[in-house]
Amino acid sequence: MIQRRFLLPLIAVLLSATVQAQDTAYMHEVLTTLCSERLGGRGYVDDGDNEAAFYIEEQFKELDLQAWDYNHYQTFFIAVNSFPGKMELRLDGTELVPGTDYIIAPDAPSVKGDWAVTYLEKLPAIAPSGRMMDSTLVLSGAVVLPDSLVRSLPRPIRGELLKGLKRAGAQLFIRSSDTKLTWHVSANQGDLPEFTVRDSFLSTRPQRISVNTEAKLLKKHRTQNVLAYTPGTSGCDSTIVFTAHYDHLGKMGCNTIFPGANDNASGVTMLLSLAKHFSMPENAPLHNIAFIAFAGEEIGLLGSTHYVEHPVFPLTDIVFLVNLDIVGTGDDGVKVVNGAVHRKQFDKLVYLNGVGKYLPKVESRGRAANSDHHPFTEMGVPAFYIYTLGGSASYHDPNDRPEGLSLAGFQGLFRLLVEFTSFF
Repeated sequence: MIQRRFLLPLIAVLLSATVQAQDTAYMHEVLTTLCSERLGGRGYVDDGDNEAAFYIEEQFKELDLQAWDYNHYQTFFIAVNSFPGKMELRLDGTELVPGTDYIIAPDAPSVKGDWAVTYLEKLPAIAPSGRMMDSTLVLSGAVVLPDSLVRSLPRPIRGELLKGLKRAGAQLFIRSSDTKLTWHVSANQGDLPEFTVRDSFLSTRPQRISVNTEAKLLKKHRTQNVLAYTPGTSGCDSTIVFTAHYDHLGKMGCNTIFPGANDNASGVTMLLSLAKHFSMPENAPLHNIAFIAFAGEEIGLLGSTHYVEHPVFPLTDIVFLVNLDIVGTGDDGVKVVNGAVHRKQFDKLVYLNGVGKYLPKVESRGRAANSDHHPFTEMGVPAFYIYTLGGSASYHDPNDRPEGLSLAGFQGLFRLLVEFTSFF
């Protein structure tokens, strides 16, 4: 009889030898499609998120994966601010490039006009409550403050600052930034239009600013999680779950697209690659394996929160969940959120990686509310969030494109995850 201490290494070696290599042609096809102009950054202009959901559903159907109640969609509604039309900003007549030279605040309303520019070198006096104390301050037109000063304020007080500037007469607020510009999404629309502009365009102190931007608050935007599963051979309800969010930032105006290759077309590509692998009869898993592509992550984990509040199958059936978000590099290995929480499962990952030598390293970190695993963790579901390290530094900007990803750890992570499922 082979002793257990020799049996586990033997199983790992056999698995490593038999796991099929990932279909790289399929990987590139999925990644390219998700980042294509047709899907518009998978945001809320031209229904980019819904186009992406339809594409993922098509893939699930082509792979002949099963659906709950014959429906791959779990529909819900969200509020989101969008920028579907003009996006123009000029300083002393020079037009700047959106997404590169400046970004608009995610909660900005529509704005059109031409104003003089006022430069403030310090913050107005602010009470601990956040209300501006200098009631004598009188402003007009566009007001510029260094972004470093604004970022020094607690987030709630930043909102009070904008209210105070508006009360003082400002019609536009500009943050002058010397750091990388990253955009986000908002479920709300504010009162004072706000932009962040690179320092290099404001260092010469331009005197006039001209702006023409269109914002549209979608109060009840229909979106959906996309779900499928492949049944396990055991016949039990126990289920391993792979998740990834497919939404991204979409468009800043009608011409500037944020493709979101690393965040998170890469995660969805891994999700579909795993789905393709386990859909093959020769790779039939012991447990059921579910695949969930979430909407609304960028607005605040809305899709995953909706799921745990309305689970399609019982959360208690989940043996383990692996969330994939930003996995397009891997030059320096991977980081595993909740690795320090679920030590036994993390040690399995490290062990399998040591045998297969798939990734340079597998690092652990503790709990973090930074992706779609978190609502599951809060409900007591054992879960990891895995992201890759090294490579591209593009994040929430127009340069996060497929050609900028090294994909250095993609194949290794795929094989590691396939093997990981065999140890439950």
